[in-house]
Amino acid sequence: MSQETGFEPEPELVRSFDGTFLAVRSLGESDATPVLLVNALGATFSLWRQALVDVVRERMVVTWDHRGLYDSGEPGSDRLDAGAHARDALETLDHYDIDRAVVLSWSSGTRIALELAAHHPDRVCGFVSVCGGYGQSAGKFPRGFELAALLPAAAGLVRPFAPLVQPLLRTLVQRPELAGLVRQSGLIAASADTGTLVDLVRSTAALDLGLLLAIYQAVSGDPAPGLLAEIAGPALVIAGERDPFTSRAVSEEMARTISGASLEVYEKATHYLPIEYPARLSDDLRSFLGPTLPPSG
Repeated sequence: MSQETGFEPEPELVRSFDGTFLAVRSLGESDATPVLLVNALGATFSLWRQALVDVVRERMVVTWDHRGLYDSGEPGSDRLDAGAHARDALETLDHYDIDRAVVLSWSSGTRIALELAAHHPDRVCGFVSVCGGYGQSAGKFPRGFELAALLPAAAGLVRPFAPLVQPLLRTLVQRPELAGLVRQSGLIAASADTGTLVDLVRSTAALDLGLLLAIYQAVSGDPAPGLLAEIAGPALVIAGERDPFTSRAVSEEMARTISGASLEVYEKATHYLPIEYPARLSDDLRSFLGPTLPPSG
């Protein structure tokens, strides 16, 4: 097990069910119930530096780079769907000899976390979603029209042009004025760690854009609201009041439908809540993990 104390910890390679090599990472070591971080597609472990720094002092946190992204290898098959990513999550748990874990997800990672928790309940003993939903589709509006529902379809439209768009994108994100533009965009709260978000944008732009869009379309474009009723608590749904991608209505629906779930709404937070209010998020996570999930040893 990794004894790294900084982010990003060095990855270890694990072979998944279809031969895909996954870069798995761990921080912390304890007898307390571990946490499996299911990150947003295209995000890195380092984005959680401030929110998880106290958590990793108390328990082990493990995660992996999604198939085809960052240090993980090209997918060994055409499987990019949420079910494939859930199986990758199981491989991560198995690598660290973890029988059961609390699943912590952010953004598009929540669709994968739902798949894992619903179909492998024996491996999940707690569920936390941060600004995440059950997937989006322009063809299905169970909760009324939302602009974010168009994102998977938009990803599909952009994908054929990815080889043309990517060089320009990589050039633009390296410009020194990017940080100022991010601050002025209104997409993040004033309290946000702008430097971390800029690093995220630049690291995401360095990925294979076509593959990233394909993965996003396969995961987020496959909504599964029916999974919510299959999740058993304890569960915590955390939402940002100003989140343009995951509405408060979606978070309320999740908290209402998942058995044993509670809802926390951060009034000024956007979709980037983990870097806007990391101290509060850390407190909420530790509060959730403490009384409901005592040490397993």
